[in-house]
Amino acid sequence: MKKQLFALLLALLMTAPAFLSCSESGANEETAAETDAAAPSADGEIAAEETVDDSIDENGYLKDDLPDELDFEGQEIKLLYWSDVENQEFTAEEFTGEIVNDAIYQRNLNVEDDLNVKYTWIGTPGNGGNIDAYVAKVRESHTAGDNAYDIYASYSRTIMASVINGFTTNLEDAPYLDFDKPWWPDNLLKESTINNHLYLVSGDISTNVLHMMYCVYYNRQLLEDYQLENPTDLVFENRWTLDALVSMSTGAYLDLNGNTKKDIDDQFGFTITDFHNDAFYTGSDLKLVEHDAEKILIVSPDFFGEKSVSVIEKLGPWETSNDVYVGGDYEIPFTEGRSVFTINRAHYASKALRDSELSYGIVPVPKYDEAQADYRTVMGNPVTLYSISVSTPYKDICAAVLECMASNGYRLTTPAIFENNMKAKYSTDNINAQMYDIVRESVSFELGRFMNKYLSNITDIFFAALVKNDANWGSTAAKYSKPLAKQMDKVVESLLENEANLG
Repeated sequence: MKKQLFALLLALLMTAPAFLSCSESGANEETAAETDAAAPSADGEIAAEETVDDSIDENGYLKDDLPDELDFEGQEIKLLYWSDVENQEFTAEEFTGEIVNDAIYQRNLNVEDDLNVKYTWIGTPGNGGNIDAYVAKVRESHTAGDNAYDIYASYSRTIMASVINGFTTNLEDAPYLDFDKPWWPDNLLKESTINNHLYLVSGDISTNVLHMMYCVYYNRQLLEDYQLENPTDLVFENRWTLDALVSMSTGAYLDLNGNTKKDIDDQFGFTITDFHNDAFYTGSDLKLVEHDAEKILIVSPDFFGEKSVSVIEKLGPWETSNDVYVGGDYEIPFTEGRSVFTINRAHYASKALRDSELSYGIVPVPKYDEAQADYRTVMGNPVTLYSISVSTPYKDICAAVLECMASNGYRLTTPAIFENNMKAKYSTDNINAQMYDIVRESVSFELGRFMNKYLSNITDIFFAALVKNDANWGSTAAKYSKPLAKQMDKVVESLLENEANLG
């Protein structure tokens, strides 16, 4: 796995002249000169010259390989982004002193200056309730041939809808994009390539990748009260599993308001909303969609298999017990210190827990069992995916823009969010920081979640069965086998047709 490099002191970023730019050939000339100069040793001998690694900047970040001489002569690049995004990602009007805002502002300046391009940001709703409206806007431009947009950036399932409808181009062979660099996650190519074509990207280019990672949060005081093991110790010892979570959260229920029924005002072992169960499916190393040599993509046998049955058998009885609260207001008990555990996205720490006195910790979503090799972290659906319009006459320029945005994000927005907000400001100790690293290194970009709309809402089928404690999941899932296979065949047919049109 590529090593993810992070700054230990965010202050270094904030004091570096004009931050870090996309092309860094002129930086640190004095430092380089001092390093290159031979220095006498104590006995008067000339010490050997130190080797300067030009691929690493002064803060320990890998530089990109975009040519210094790139100059696109002020070309306007029009980016259609989702205006209903949950967390700031695309635009910043000016420096305000707020670290994330300023990192976004500087990132955009760097891209425009280093490539000599001009951004035009065009916002339109594109979240889960506006998928069709966003795609209609893209279709309108595509049909008119007006080249109104060069780059698309939106909610994960909205971009996938644009891909399936043939409005995006292949990025696998695009110039300037270097997928070996750490700003492009390891799992991106492995999980999101379709027949050797890549139509969408994400990673450090999107602030919402960090915000939308799923974690399990725990209440330290309640762990102590119930004399439970520290979950971080279980992570380090490879014992943090579904069984461990269920066991540690069982027996914690208290009817605090004395009305003899489970409700939001009581104390719980765990709280969750139904669709967060996607995190347990992916966390158990179960897939929704897989690559196939003959059919290109297939619905994964995991969905119908014994392991998915086992997950429901483990979690269904637990989630329907008094110890677990399932509901849309599930955050309240944990935020108020009345739940041992909860599951949520990473931005929960920077929002609901930002001013809380609660002493909490975080761990990854548990593995299925100790035999599972790695953790797998699902991202919330409101993560941003980026694509290049199939209609743009500036594909190469757009590819350079994406690479430059991602590399600047790696050096600017990721440290601002991850190091300062998550690992430092909103983490209570260095152990939490280590846990965030583990979570981030295991993020998943599986196509099945992005294709949910075209596959009978496949993720909804699973979590609905889990919260109902469906004791016959095997037979329930089997009923969907043929319909899902037909739907996947239609998706692949569309993708192959689009591929043929690309030439």
